[in-house]
Amino acid sequence: MNKRKAKSFYITMWRWHFFAGLIIAPLLFLLTISGIIYLFTPQIEERLYADYYQVEAEGESIAPSEQIDSVLNHYADANITRYRPGEVEERSAEVHISLQDENLIVFVNPYNGSVIGEQPEHQRFSTIIKDLHGEFMLGTFGDRLVELAACWTLVLILTGMFMWLPKNKNTLFGVLIPRVRKGKKIVIRDLHVVPGFWISGGLVFLILTGLLWTGLWGTMAQNLATNSGVGYPPSVWVGSPPESNVKTKEVADVPWAAQNLPVPASDMNGYVPVSIDDVVRTANEMNIHPTYEVIYPSSKEGVYTLSAFPPKAEDEATIHIDQYTGQF
Repeated sequence: MNKRKAKSFYITMWRWHFFAGLIIAPLLFLLTISGIIYLFTPQIEERLYADYYQVEAEGESIAPSEQIDSVLNHYADANITRYRPGEVEERSAEVHISLQDENLIVFVNPYNGSVIGEQPEHQRFSTIIKDLHGEFMLGTFGDRLVELAACWTLVLILTGMFMWLPKNKNTLFGVLIPRVRKGKKIVIRDLHVVPGFWISGGLVFLILTGLLWTGLWGTMAQNLATNSGVGYPPSVWVGSPPESNVKTKEVADVPWAAQNLPVPASDMNGYVPVSIDDVVRTANEMNIHPTYEVIYPSSKEGVYTLSAFPPKAEDEATIHIDQYTGQF
């Protein structure tokens, strides 16, 4: 490549880099701030909802079914959708209900069944920050916007790396170490280029792992992982269980690899539905991480879904339990 073509190509890369940064910088800033906040959501909610979360340990807790009966006594027309036992003795239980087209979280004292308070699900801090970080609170359009910003960030990094490539391979200054004793223009350039090189690898990792959660690219990757058996525990099913057309991510917040697994159907053959006490007992016997929640069946053919989404990936679990036989 002659000098004229090389210079022209460099200018083209510079323009792509400049306009990509100009367009997506506000979105990246919002994603960065919301991502940092999302990272500390459990600690933030511990303070925000201390009055709802904290209870005094009073010996043995009452059965989950009794806690739910207490909620139904307060909300007679409610439908139970989820139940989350407290993970420590001083933590309240959560009962999610659907009442008059509104989804509420009811906090219950697990020792006496008293209702501590309620909160609309869409107003919960974790729900708001998750929607902000995942889709800019704009639904599907916002999800596509986040995905577009992530992809253009890759363009930003690739064009930046091209312009970073050193012309003089005999020096580290201006390449791996900023030249702080040169003129103002060079210092500003190096303070952008050199740190950009050092963080580019981590940034690419964040983008690629973040894209796995998006609606378009992420769904295709999830389908590929599901069809190839990646992340699908072989011991979950024995034989070929009946499957529905509902995806697991539509009924619960679950680990990435389990999102597109089909939710099985319960066997209704003359069985009486198991109780929530049986489901919780099963979860405890299987040593599921105590932050799990139980998602109720949405129909007569539906299943109970146990979903544990703790801080450590090795503790994650997604288990479907037949609502009639109790088998998983």
